[in-house]
Amino acid sequence: NREGGSGMSDVLRIQLETAQVDNNIESLQSKIRSEKVAFNTLLNRSTNSEVVVPPSLEKVEFAFNVSEIIQSIESENPLLGMLQEEELAYEAREEMEKKMGLPMLGIGLQYMMVNKSPTPVMEHHNGMHMVMPMVSLSLPIFRGKYKAARKESRLLQESAQEKYANTWNSLQSDLIALKHQLDDAGRKISLFAKQREIALTAYRLLVQEYVTGRSQVIDIIEIQRQLLDYQLQEAEAIAEYNTMVAAINKLHSFNNANE
Repeated sequence: NREGGSGMSDVLRIQLETAQVDNNIESLQSKIRSEKVAFNTLLNRSTNSEVVVPPSLEKVEFAFNVSEIIQSIESENPLLGMLQEEELAYEAREEMEKKMGLPMLGIGLQYMMVNKSPTPVMEHHNGMHMVMPMVSLSLPIFRGKYKAARKESRLLQESAQEKYANTWNSLQSDLIALKHQLDDAGRKISLFAKQREIALTAYRLLVQEYVTGRSQVIDIIEIQRQLLDYQLQEAEAIAEYNTMVAAINKLHSFNNANE
């Protein structure tokens, strides 16, 4: 139903688009090969090793419970645990230095044997064994040194507490930011999926209209471009979403959610 001249121009348009698409495909394939080499190098493997890539991206199922993740971060995050242990170490050090600066009281027993004595008063003790209680008291010479060390330990302890609070606040802030990015990526996935379906329906209608002469090939090419663009944007949004899920798992339990 289409005129010969118009049909020939349509063929030429299609050939132009095909040439452009083929060039884009070759460029992308070259980039993929380069990325595979970089990936294998990162894993310390042969650059020719096969990298298995799924034919399509699938959105990872992930239930984001903020309160549970925050509790997990507080109890399992190794950086927070290290700072807690650091604080306890300085606390124990302060207690030790406090005791080192206190007077030392010694209690013991002294054993002695009484030799023969000409003194009438001691005569009845001759040859007897005697045990005498002993009490000693010693004052630390470097008390000022221990006092300064205690102050240093207390300051280090406060520093560890401050680092813990700052790290904890930073981790919570990162979590909220990731939550926002995850929600945003999820909305994008839904939007692009909807747009893709609409574009696909429009493409099929235009093809039917083209057969009956009610649309132009340029219209089909344009809607096909939009369809491909929505498919690409949807794939990028899924990749972004899955990356956010991996970052959240690493933040709160280092992939413990997958165990």
